[in-house]
Amino acid sequence: MDANPRTLGVEVPAQRPALKADELLVTGDIGGDWVIATPDLHAHARDPVDVRYVTNRCDEVHHVQGVPLADLLGRLDLRVEPGHKMDRLNFVVLAHSEDGYRVVLSLAEVDPEFGGCSAILATRYNGRLLTRPTLVTPRDARSSRYVRGVCLLRVTRV
Repeated sequence: MDANPRTLGVEVPAQRPALKADELLVTGDIGGDWVIATPDLHAHARDPVDVRYVTNRCDEVHHVQGVPLADLLGRLDLRVEPGHKMDRLNFVVLAHSEDGYRVVLSLAEVDPEFGGCSAILATRYNGRLLTRPTLVTPRDARSSRYVRGVCLLRVTRV
C-alpha cells in the first residue's frame, strides 16, 4: 500500500522555517499563524510601567515596557464556532519559553472587558531591549507566571 499522505487524501502542513532568535510564533485555533519579530513588537510598546517582582527569596521592582497581551490577541482571527454564545471565552493562551517553561492564561482573564489581568509582552526589561519578549503579569502577587524568552503563543479552544 502507498504510504504517501498526499495519495491518501491527508493534507500535509508545509514545513515552517526555524524561528530566528528574535521571533515568536502565534499559532493555534486562529485564522493563520503569525511570526512576530521582537523589534516589530517593541515598535508598538506602551509607556513603561514599574512592576513588583515577588518570589520566596526576593521582593523587587522592575521597570518594563511592552505590548499588552490583550492588544496582540485582539488582532487575531479566532476560529469561533458560529452560534456559540461568547465562544471567545472558551479560548486559552499557552505561553512557551525557549527553555520549555509554560504558562496558561484564559482569554477571558486577559480581556479588559472581563478579567483584565493586564498581562504584558515586555520587550524592554529594566532598560534592556530583550531578544524575545517576557510575559509579565503585573497584578499577580507572585512572579510565577512570568515567562522569559517567549518563543510561542498557542491560542486554543478548550
